[in-house]
Amino acid sequence: MSRVSLYCAELFLVVLATSHSLLGQDNGELIPPSGRGAEFSAVRSDDSDSSEESSRFPWSDAKSQGVQPGALMRLTDLISGFVEADEIVGAELLVIKNRRTLLHSVFGFDHRGHKTPLKRNTIFSIRSMTKPLAGALAQMLIDDGELDPNAPVAKYLPAFDTDVSRKITVQHLLTHRSGLPMRSAGRLWSDYGSYDSVQDLAAYWGKYGPQLFEPGEQYHYADANVDTLAAVIENVTGENAEILMQRRLLGPLGMKDTIPLLRTGDARVKRVATKYSGGRGRWNPFWSWSGEPYFKFPMFAQGFYSTVFDYACFLSMLADGGKVDHQRLLSQDALDRILTPVSVTTMPTGVARVNSSYGQLMHLYEDRGQIIAFGHSGSDGTYAWVWPGEDLIVLYFTQSRGSTTMARMEAVLDSLLGRPVGANEAP
Repeated sequence: MSRVSLYCAELFLVVLATSHSLLGQDNGELIPPSGRGAEFSAVRSDDSDSSEESSRFPWSDAKSQGVQPGALMRLTDLISGFVEADEIVGAELLVIKNRRTLLHSVFGFDHRGHKTPLKRNTIFSIRSMTKPLAGALAQMLIDDGELDPNAPVAKYLPAFDTDVSRKITVQHLLTHRSGLPMRSAGRLWSDYGSYDSVQDLAAYWGKYGPQLFEPGEQYHYADANVDTLAAVIENVTGENAEILMQRRLLGPLGMKDTIPLLRTGDARVKRVATKYSGGRGRWNPFWSWSGEPYFKFPMFAQGFYSTVFDYACFLSMLADGGKVDHQRLLSQDALDRILTPVSVTTMPTGVARVNSSYGQLMHLYEDRGQIIAFGHSGSDGTYAWVWPGEDLIVLYFTQSRGSTTMARMEAVLDSLLGRPVGANEAP
């Protein structure tokens, strides 16, 4: 039986059928968008969706879900424009409404120098989007009564049992209010060569201490909080945090392409996107898989890799009240902790008329106490949002570190789909 999702042939959006597509056979053909001749512009469509993806978020036409196709056309036009203007190298976009996939497209290139097109279900470095996963794992332990959020970190990590660090609590780690800095524990950013585990990192931060302010007094976003949290989780459970993450969260959610640490022999490494840094006119590839991981041990603040589909599974669990397939992973209390604003942040946003806030390892967009949207971003160029009022999940993954497209994507998504005000009518 065919599943057909017609949006607009001119923009080459996805059309699914059992054996072929209106855009050609399933041969990975790269198809430039009609009317756009820019060197770096391309949209790829194929039939590579897994059966799991189709069953978890079945395809649906836009109108049946209350969305005008013109809104989706404008989104693809926007991202195609980003590629043409050299604002990103490539991107993958997944739009889910009412747990139905309305759009899943790729744009541009994985490796531009080799003219390698980006493929659907590419595995991206999600950097700080790792933090909500670590936070969810901690919330499970709080639900279980194993982890006390109000306890001092020193209860679990001896390195924090010092005059300067003893005041830091687990809750301070979850809310970025510890006073630890946003800096590397190594000589340079992302230089962790002298460390072998999150336990080593946590020991460093315990000795370093909260030099910015007294714990609890202010908000300061820092990777140190979450890597320390991972060490706490290990000491509380007596289990390796990577294995625990797989058993308690990734496995039950079916997140088969979410990887805490890249390893030789794992077939999935071939699907990991080349990382670029720079900006318009100066994009340079700075990492691709060549047998060595970027970090040599799992970094729970910034080290995971994932796909748009996998991360959508995580977000849908949160949107579904902590449940997946009738199995409860998080309590309602845990969700309330995650989604209750604690601090106003300086994180930029394109969502109009909201406070940009932070809860417990989650970025929140709230207006007069109401959560309009929530999600997180990663510094290598990945972004994900949930608009709970519209039952909308959107994932926009790029491999372009230094891109400034997030705020524009947020503004367009919010006005077209998140809080539609008539702008989603077909032109």
